Amino acid sequence: MRRGQHPKTNMTPTQRLLTLTIAIPLFLLLCLRHSRTIQPQNHHISSRRLSETAAHPQHDLSHVLSLATHPQHDQFTEGTPPFRVLFIVTTLSEYDKGTRGTTHGDDRLKDLVLPLLVDGVSSMVERGWHVDVYLICGFEKLIDSRRQMIQNALPDGVGLEVWEDAIPLYYEKKFNQQLKRPDQMIEPAPHGLSRQHRFVVRDKFNDYDLFTAFEDDMRIMADHVVNFLEMSVEIDRLRMIAETSPDGKVHVEDLLDDNRKSRGVSLDKATVGNDLVQDPLTSEDLKRLWPGFLCTEVLDSSIKDHPLLRHSNIDKYKWKENVPPSLAYEEEYGTLDPNVCCNVPPGRNRTPPNPKKDDLLLWETDISAMGVRHYPGEIGWAATMTVEDRADIGSYWSGEDNVYNDPDMKRPRRVNSLIGQQAGWMATRSQILYFDEHACPGGFLPPFDGDEWHNDSLQTRNGAVEFWSGGYQLFGRCYFNRILSLDPKRFSRQLLYHGSNNKQRTLSTNKFVKFSHFLGQLYTVKERAIKSLSG
Repeated sequence: MRRGQHPKTNMTPTQRLLTLTIAIPLFLLLCLRHSRTIQPQNHHISSRRLSETAAHPQHDLSHVLSLATHPQHDQFTEGTPPFRVLFIVTTLSEYDKGTRGTTHGDDRLKDLVLPLLVDGVSSMVERGWHVDVYLICGFEKLIDSRRQMIQNALPDGVGLEVWEDAIPLYYEKKFNQQLKRPDQMIEPAPHGLSRQHRFVVRDKFNDYDLFTAFEDDMRIMADHVVNFLEMSVEIDRLRMIAETSPDGKVHVEDLLDDNRKSRGVSLDKATVGNDLVQDPLTSEDLKRLWPGFLCTEVLDSSIKDHPLLRHSNIDKYKWKENVPPSLAYEEEYGTLDPNVCCNVPPGRNRTPPNPKKDDLLLWETDISAMGVRHYPGEIGWAATMTVEDRADIGSYWSGEDNVYNDPDMKRPRRVNSLIGQQAGWMATRSQILYFDEHACPGGFLPPFDGDEWHNDSLQTRNGAVEFWSGGYQLFGRCYFNRILSLDPKRFSRQLLYHGSNNKQRTLSTNKFVKFSHFLGQLYTVKERAIKSLSG
């Protein structure tokens, strides 16, 4: 149904009145009941365990991981329910507009969005998962033949639901929440399209074990999901150990001798310094720890006079001299595996086939924003990404000991060019409940009508896509600390392919570094962190 249309009815006035008499009290009762279970609570970090917030104990992280990794044909556990995933994709345009390195009129839906979608869904169905797709469209109409094209391309048994014309309407307001002009008219809010997936999650909440919600040109594979769940389960296991330990902390096994006579102090609103290497973690620390992702592209050497290949620009990346890459990790721990994120079939215009490890490109952050830390348990050594200073649980910053030759340089926090956007998020039900009820001021799911939203969430215009897709909210307002495993095998599973592959043609060359060299820089920071313990 289009905006403004109303269904035709042949009911008499008496029948309408009787229907309203019954429907209104029932509607109010349902609203009251719904508000008790869904409406966000006041923001605080609760000590309640994640499994206790779930609707049923079977929905805890360990159980979800067991469903995801359950052998498809296990005769001893026949009858085990399938792992249920809702794969949400938000797309603004059916055809390219000619901006950001695209060609006007190219069939974005057929040639870019659909192949990436099919890649990801197929990888999940092959594991025996039950997957449904929810497509949120910013354009007015997806005609029947195009809808059928999508359905035909998806594996058998995959459901498809489409929300057409999903751009919300709003009144543009000033910062004081007054209308911007006296004659202000209601108008489309294209910046709010990225918010709409939250309504889908709320409506479908009890039907799935895990939700993925990403921008339309991201390639999300089953390996990404399994790795995310494995790291989430380990973080939660450590949290439970900390909660029951005598000192309320969990410690790194096989500690190295720490001969430092003094420790660093915070230079901003963080409660810790920038020199944490193997310090113990509390349960509250671990509630803020989150497996992160980074976007990557594949270097397209077929581009004539590629700006990154011209004059070897790709090897002149920022901070190379300050933090040279230690590439010995490749011999000791293995190399990056580009096939996890980026091994697309040949014949696609935007995504080169057969990528090599040195073809993976990073542009969303650089080493100056990163830290490393030795975490307990199976997490081990991991890189830490930027986070609000007040939320930082600590790590060894790459810039310690004036590495960047600037005594006034502070650790980057909310720097847009370094925040490391991941273009979406994935989470289980218990994790989403934790976002909504405890971690995120104003909640994570609708209604977005509290004081934290100034009673109108669509007034969040600047950076709205990055906010709603997870970056600015989860890793800013909600205080989560993202980590990236330094194990090359896991690290490879935390890289997501930006299938448009256009950043390398449209951004400055000094923003790019090969991921293999970036990981080498992180190993250099690790070596420096260990050396710092000698005092």
